[in-house]
Amino acid sequence: MARKSKAELKEKQVDETPNARLNSLFKVSQRVKGFRPAMEVLTKVRSHPTIFPLYDKATGVGGHPIERIAMIHGPSNHGKTAFVHGLGLSFLRAGNFYAYIDAEFTSPEDWLRTLMKQYAEHPGFLAKRPKSYEDTVDSVREFVNTIAEARVKGDIEPDTTALVVVDSIRKLVPEGLLKKLLKGDGGLDGASGRGAMMKAALNAQWLDELVPLLYHTKTALVFIAREYDTTPDAYKSVEPGEGKDYKVGGGKGLIFEASIVGRVTRSWVKEGFGETTRIVGERHMIEITKTKVSGKQHKVERGYFHTSNGILVPAGFDRARDVIELALDAGVIQQGGAWLSCPSIGERWQGISAAVKALTANEAYLDTIEGESRGVDSQKDE
Repeated sequence: MARKSKAELKEKQVDETPNARLNSLFKVSQRVKGFRPAMEVLTKVRSHPTIFPLYDKATGVGGHPIERIAMIHGPSNHGKTAFVHGLGLSFLRAGNFYAYIDAEFTSPEDWLRTLMKQYAEHPGFLAKRPKSYEDTVDSVREFVNTIAEARVKGDIEPDTTALVVVDSIRKLVPEGLLKKLLKGDGGLDGASGRGAMMKAALNAQWLDELVPLLYHTKTALVFIAREYDTTPDAYKSVEPGEGKDYKVGGGKGLIFEASIVGRVTRSWVKEGFGETTRIVGERHMIEITKTKVSGKQHKVERGYFHTSNGILVPAGFDRARDVIELALDAGVIQQGGAWLSCPSIGERWQGISAAVKALTANEAYLDTIEGESRGVDSQKDE
């Protein structure tokens, strides 16, 4: 083999410099079909701000993630459905779609009007009470694809998105099982004791379709899952900090594929002392036990939202109480003894109840305080 000249060796050394090597990689990558530069594909998490500022803070991305699946569970009657309606309301308020699949057949019209006010009549608010598992799958596919097609055609704004909620995944029954149950075949679950296993397998199969479908249609989906007792006194032991006496149904696929897994529990909002104490609402905690959208500062990130029973402020979501809690944490509202003050708007109130009533009646002040508080938290994150 002939020895290379010094000139040839020098030229080879120049070609193998880092820039030359990168240039050669770039030329080859341009010829690769089906791929794009990684940072064009692996974009940052898209999120939609919600009416729950403390939840938005807990997610770490300033809102509820889009193009992804979330799973919400918790004890019965602790606020799971109210929470997802609050997420849906957030999408509607920004001019987007909200599709609610009421597989439980329990959400009444008057309660929805209480929670969502005028947005209960929003043209983007759609609902369905499905006949079967297959009916739900087909409807969700058609809904998100229709929105994606409308976006491409220019029928809606290019940033229009949608939230789909399935309430609950437990109540979706395949047509085959329904027929067997109606005939009395296959035992109590229509599958000789394998009904739950079959549903879990179907869930996993549907999730395989949903993961890319939600990404490509730029929409979001939330499953509500049911909790099951694992001890005789499990229902009595659901308050925060009292241990895990439950398991979540629907199969491991739901937890594995979800980008957010949250548990909703409830405590009471009270006013007064002693015999004069009265309940004026509920305080709901959302514990984010799993996240694929942001790093955690704690093992479990916690957010909160409040609802009013109508005694102190109008019934429904208690936005003022949410904002006050965020503002106190951010230092936008300061507390000294029983007094609360907000220097930026020049107001002070004696007690949280007085502040809640005043700010509920003055939405402009509430917007100002929320904006400042969210801004402080954003600066902290940076």
